Order: sequence, then structure tokens, then C-alpha cells
Amino acid sequence: MLEVGRRVGDRMALMIDPACEYNTWGEALLVGRACDEAGFFWLEDPYKDGGVSMFGHQRLREKIETPILQAEHIFGLEGHVDFIVNGGTDFVRAGVYEDGGITGAMKVAHAVEGFGLDVEFHGGGLAHRHCIAAVRNANFYELGLLNPKVKSSKPPIYPPEFTDELEGVDSNGHVAVPQGPGLGVEMDWDYINAHKVDTITRE
Repeated sequence: MLEVGRRVGDRMALMIDPACEYNTWGEALLVGRACDEAGFFWLEDPYKDGGVSMFGHQRLREKIETPILQAEHIFGLEGHVDFIVNGGTDFVRAGVYEDGGITGAMKVAHAVEGFGLDVEFHGGGLAHRHCIAAVRNANFYELGLLNPKVKSSKPPIYPPEFTDELEGVDSNGHVAVPQGPGLGVEMDWDYINAHKVDTITRE
């Protein structure tokens, strides 16, 4: 972490997401202090509370300078607001898949804005591109599980600029927002049907 800060910390915002993997609050504290030293922009889901302890994260915020990003594992408007009011986070995670679709996620985003904080949408996807474009208080579009040595990690069911691969990020670090009806992009049904392995109908 410190080496990353030395090498690129003056050229980009550094963020870490341990994904609740550190075993104890104490380990998270040590990581947080290293984040302070390296100048990290945020520390997300630091330890194995499952990402839900308002008190634990409020205490961690008291001990480190690096802002905390929480609420990926808190679902819905009320839970997010409760986490904010009780001092459990600085940046606030939201997502259409966790928080009741686009409407629910936008409710969270606007509530977060009402507290003067920033919302960060969890993961990529067409819906999140629209949500981020529609709010003032978001900083980043999250692309996960990418590697410059792996050309593709997702099925090409959308045009390249919308498949959430590195090739869809322009020279300014931006991604395109779809402009068509609905979510804005037609799926490649020829590709989908050619690679279909099963069909399940639920009534």
C-alpha cells in the first residue's frame, strides 16, 4: 500500500476495498493508518463485521484520517440514512441491485446529497451509468475485476463502449452514457441465443 502511494499517489486517487477480509477492527486500524501515510482517498469495507457495524466504523473514523466508504451491505433508504446519522461512513455506497432498483438507488443518492456527502454506486452497468449522470454528488464509475493483460472478462452482449471493459474507458477516464430508450442499449440477441445453455420459465 505504501509502495503504491510512493509510485502513483501523486498522479491518481488511491482507493482500497478489502471487501471485509481483514479479521479484526485492529487490523483495519493498521491498514487505515497506512492509508493515511500513503494519502488514500478512501478505505472501503475494511474488516469482518460484514460491513454493517455503525459503531465500529464510527470509532475507526475517529482514529484515522482517511475517509471511509461504507453501506454496500446496508440495503434501502432507511438503513443508509441510519448509517450516515450515526457517523458510520464518509462516502456512501448505493446500488440499483441492492437498494430497490433505479428508484431506490436514486432515493439513497438524494438523501446522501441532503447530508452534504457523496454517493458512490456499487459496480458498473447501464443503470449505474444513468444514475451517476443524473446526480451531482458522485465521483467515480466503478469497474471491477479488470486487468490490462486480460482483454475481456464479460460476455459481449453490448457494444464495446458499454461492456465495462478497459477498452470502453476513454483517454480522459470517462465512460459513455447510453442515449437510447430504456437503459439505452440493445442487447446482442444473436450472441445470447448462440451461447444459451438452458432456459427457465418462472410464472
